[in-house]
Amino acid sequence: MADKEKQPELTPWQQQHAEFQKKKKEEAAKLAREEKRKKQPVKVESVVEKYEATPTQLSADEVKTPFFQRFKFKTRPKDDGEISEVLSKIWPFILVATLFFLGSIYVISPLSKIAGFTATGNVHESTEQIAEATGIKTNDHVWRVMKKSTAISTKIEQTFPRVKSAKITWLFPNKFKAKIIEYGESVYLKTGGAYQLVLSNGEILTQEPVDAQKLAGLPVLDGFSAEEVKAFVLAYETLKPEIKAQITTVTKVPTKVTPDFIALDMKDGHQVRVPLSQMAEKLPYYTSVASNLTEPSVVDMEAGIYAKSKDAYQQDLDDEKEKEQKAKEAAAANKTDNKSDANGSETPTGAETDGSDSTDNTQATESSETSPVGAE
Repeated sequence: MADKEKQPELTPWQQQHAEFQKKKKEEAAKLAREEKRKKQPVKVESVVEKYEATPTQLSADEVKTPFFQRFKFKTRPKDDGEISEVLSKIWPFILVATLFFLGSIYVISPLSKIAGFTATGNVHESTEQIAEATGIKTNDHVWRVMKKSTAISTKIEQTFPRVKSAKITWLFPNKFKAKIIEYGESVYLKTGGAYQLVLSNGEILTQEPVDAQKLAGLPVLDGFSAEEVKAFVLAYETLKPEIKAQITTVTKVPTKVTPDFIALDMKDGHQVRVPLSQMAEKLPYYTSVASNLTEPSVVDMEAGIYAKSKDAYQQDLDDEKEKEQKAKEAAAANKTDNKSDANGSETPTGAETDGSDSTDNTQATESSETSPVGAE
């Protein structure tokens, strides 16, 4: 009997299968409960029930907090993003107000009065001379000078011929500086026995006579007018430094064809002849021409460019002058003969005898056989 009631032992495989079936049933039951719960209506707690309900017991924090401190007023901190957004909108107004406030304090303070003036870049005029030309005085208001800075700069340029530009700068809090740029020294002008300096803009410094013994290494223009000086300087300043450094003296050698013909003596022993109006255009070719010359020569740029030794060139000039002189003498002789012929052809009043006619014919014959002086 006991053997029948005793159940047979399960094999390991049967045990695993039984556990799997049991687990499967539990999961099925769990899913059934969840499905049933989803189908049931959800109870919503009313707003009145939610906020009118009184707690049955206090929390641990409330128990520890003293009774009167529970009712202490607490401010809720603002979000950092909100503060940044507000500041981004009002910062321009804050900045303007701050600057206006500081500016008002500066205007009414002694710092708004001029305390000093300096000049830089001035070589021939002192800072005191420039300051006097500006009209700026100590204790003048800073805003007055700032307002008239352009007019002050123009006044400095007009007062001193050497000054090319003058820029007025404010140095906080109450000082000003003038940045001076001067014209360079270009050439000298010789008029008679006196020398005058000419600036790079063609301005002649008539009030600054130069001692002939102290001439710097600059070209000397001999006998040029003020207009010719300016034309030369404007062309001269466009040349390369190596060509400018070669020029020593410049003279006028006008011809019938080229009234503005000039001759430039060079340090290398050559001479350049070029129209003043074409100097900037033609003189740059001098370097390449001079490199092929083996003896002191004249580089003629009147019509094209050619070079000839100084002796040969001078001989051509002498021959041309001789021809011109002969032509002038021939013209004068012809003028004299024509005048004599006109006087000899006139018949005296009342002398209409045969003797007088023969005399006139004889004079006319002698006159026609005489050749003019110098005629070939």
